Amino acid sequence: MKITGIEIGEYRQFKNIKFDFTYPEGHPKEGQSLEKVCFIGQSGTGKTTLLNIIWDFFQVFIDGYQRVALENIPVNNEPYSTFEGIKVDAIYVEKKISLNYTTLKDYVESGYANLGYHWFKDLAIYEILKNQENTKKFCLYIKESIAHEADAFLFEQKNHPQTISDFVKTDTQIEKEKVLQNDRMNAVGSKKAISLGDMQSVSVWQYLLKDIDEYDEATVNQITNIIQNTAKSKVPEELQKWVESDPRIKLAEECLNPILHNFFLEVNDSEKGKVPITLRTRQGVKIDSSYLSTGTRQLLATVIPLYKFNTTDSVVLFDEPERSLFPDIQRKLVNYYTSLAPKAQFFFATHSPIIASAFEPCERFILYFNENGEVKCRNGVAPIGDDPNDILSEDFGLTELMLDEGLEAYQKYRQLGMQIRNETDEQKKNQLIAERLELGNRYNF
Repeated sequence: MKITGIEIGEYRQFKNIKFDFTYPEGHPKEGQSLEKVCFIGQSGTGKTTLLNIIWDFFQVFIDGYQRVALENIPVNNEPYSTFEGIKVDAIYVEKKISLNYTTLKDYVESGYANLGYHWFKDLAIYEILKNQENTKKFCLYIKESIAHEADAFLFEQKNHPQTISDFVKTDTQIEKEKVLQNDRMNAVGSKKAISLGDMQSVSVWQYLLKDIDEYDEATVNQITNIIQNTAKSKVPEELQKWVESDPRIKLAEECLNPILHNFFLEVNDSEKGKVPITLRTRQGVKIDSSYLSTGTRQLLATVIPLYKFNTTDSVVLFDEPERSLFPDIQRKLVNYYTSLAPKAQFFFATHSPIIASAFEPCERFILYFNENGEVKCRNGVAPIGDDPNDILSEDFGLTELMLDEGLEAYQKYRQLGMQIRNETDEQKKNQLIAERLELGNRYNF
């Protein structure tokens, strides 16, 4: 699935605005869906609103898919109401899809009877979707508060009694809880759209790191079995094979360590047991998870889902990826995220000129208020990879980048230049030159 456009008649801060998410005429990929999109704009211009509109599109799409499959699902009218003044265009397996009030009005006007059923069935792609991989995701929404969810895999979640009744459990109760947990994880695996960052995702993290939990639970029995049933000379070799089969190693090498390297950290794959993921310094010193920075937690919580989920033809919505991250990390982020999900379409909302510089001008959508307070949009100007200061001036529209103190210093720098040109006394002239040179070196004028 790829989103190719959004038209908004009137919705919240938007009025009569259109977004074309295809590469423009003359581009090598002319007419194709944009591979990545960057929404830029001051607070209140609707960057997150646009992400939510796309998310609601997938809620309606998936609702229709489930209804055609005759699954018994609860009715939720809210996503449908979004499209009373909005049209979203998409493409899936070369078939164009449009969702707006016109396509839904019969169901809206009838009190949402058979919500989405006929619209989806008319798309004639149900059979294609039914036969696709069960774990394939249509949409992954990574919200700005996702760093808090890192607790789900950085700290021990099991065997912590919450109430008196939790202290003593029968074998039957334990087995029943395992069945319920497996049911929740299987539901996550088959879910078509996942939202992360709303603090309701414990089962998502259990699903994503299920292989690590299963490995840890099996380790004691496996080691015992190797020691008891393997020829003595072969024991070290078999134990080494088991150690090397730890799923943490692949996760570390292919996903986490390449970005953690910038923090001089790496996954502590020698630590087994109660906590799915622990970190250590590159010198081998274990790091207490409670001391990890918000930025580190943000990275861990965002890259794992992109790496673990099947995101082929998915749409990834990403709100403020730069949160709590130093500029040197921001420079790498977009390329790193897209490398983890190379067949997905990304939509980023950002305030960072460094993040924005990783996009082509046609991939940047700059939201701004006009003189009437209405939100308008234009594409970027600065080329991909340009100096973030150029992005700030040309795309973010900041005519002045310095604060008042810097502007005053620059004005004085210019005045000194005029005084030097007009000064006839060599001693005074040299003093002015020295003063101007000192000011220029301090501010890099």
